[in-house]
Amino acid sequence: MNTRALDTMPTLLTPTARVGLLAALTLLGAAACSTEINTPVAGDDIQSMAADYVVFGMLSYITTEGVRAGRVQADTAYIFEETSSADLHQMQIVFYDEDGNESATVTGTEGEWSTESDRMVARGNVLLLIHADSSTIESPEIHYDPGVDRIWSDSATVRTMADGSVVSGTAFESDIAFENLRIQNMRGGTRRIF
Repeated sequence: MNTRALDTMPTLLTPTARVGLLAALTLLGAAACSTEINTPVAGDDIQSMAADYVVFGMLSYITTEGVRAGRVQADTAYIFEETSSADLHQMQIVFYDEDGNESATVTGTEGEWSTESDRMVARGNVLLLIHADSSTIESPEIHYDPGVDRIWSDSATVRTMADGSVVSGTAFESDIAFENLRIQNMRGGTRRIF
């Protein structure tokens, strides 16, 4: 564009209008700076955390070759990008069988989840519900590793069957289909009184 064309273009704002607009913007800016913002601020304990993200009401799905294999839920999840892991609080993990039906549910007070390998551990009042036979396994800690198709605990284990009979042991391990469940140092066979 040549300079002659620039000289003949109409001016959108007169010099007086420009001064008025600048004054209005200055007043708006000053008003915005003096307005107190009342948004909530996280406490010092949250702000000093090493987590990259904090997620409240987390829900995530685990897939194997595009098929849903599990669902991970937590009241609160602390996500760490460098280690590809999450610390979960008030957690629940639901496992699905090949047909998409719920096969087992693990609940715990807290736990850890490797978002890269999907290995998990649940801790604190852990309860494992096996949907096929409605039995439960209680243990202080339960581990899951999809790479070896294994769920286990190295801690004291109590299994309660649907009919109320109870078997306990020092540990347990199973495949995720719960077709080969073994309890170590098993004792019991008593019935719980409800």
